[in-house]
Amino acid sequence: MRIVKASNLARFGALLALLTVVSCQSTNLGDNFGSGTANGKLGDEELTGADLRAYCPRIELREGTAILRTYTKGKDGDPNEIIYLATITDATRTCRYQGGQLFMEVVAAGRVVEGPKGKSGSLELPVRVAIRQGEDVPYSQLGKIQVAVAPNAGATQFIFKDSQVVVPAPTQQNMQVFVGFDEGPYNTP
Repeated sequence: MRIVKASNLARFGALLALLTVVSCQSTNLGDNFGSGTANGKLGDEELTGADLRAYCPRIELREGTAILRTYTKGKDGDPNEIIYLATITDATRTCRYQGGQLFMEVVAAGRVVEGPKGKSGSLELPVRVAIRQGEDVPYSQLGKIQVAVAPNAGATQFIFKDSQVVVPAPTQQNMQVFVGFDEGPYNTP
C-alpha cells in the first residue's frame, strides 16, 4: 500500500482542475464569436493592451425577459397548456473600439423544452438587444432565431448572436446592455 502525502494530493487536485478548465477553452475565440483570431488580431487590426483594458458594458437580463412560454390558443397562463418553454441561460458580449465607435457582439444562449402540449417542429424566438445610456437608448434591435424542436428530444439548445451593435464610444461608464425575449410588437426596431 502506498501512502500519498496530503500536500501532493492537493497539488495533483489543483493541477487536474487547471487542466480541466484549460481543456474547455477554445484556442481561437474568433471561431466562436467571429471577432478575432488566436494571433491577437481583430480583422486587420492588432489588439493592444488598451483594447484589452477598454470599457465593455456589462450585460443583463431584465426581469421577466429570460423565460418565454407559448400556450395553446386561448389558454395563456394555464401551465397544462404550455407548448414550449424557452429560457435564456447565459449571455455575454465582446467590445471593440474604432473610429469613435463602440462595436459590440452580443450573444445569448438558452434552451427550449416541450411543455405538456409540446410538439416537434420549428419555433421562432423573438430576442431583443437594447443598450441604455442614462436616459437614452442608443440601440434597440429585435431579432429572431429559428429553433427546430425534435420529438421527445428533451432540451434543444440555441445560440442567438447580434453582431451589428454599433454606438458612439461612451464618454462615461454608464451603459447597460440588455438581452431577452420580447413578444412584440414586432414592427418596432
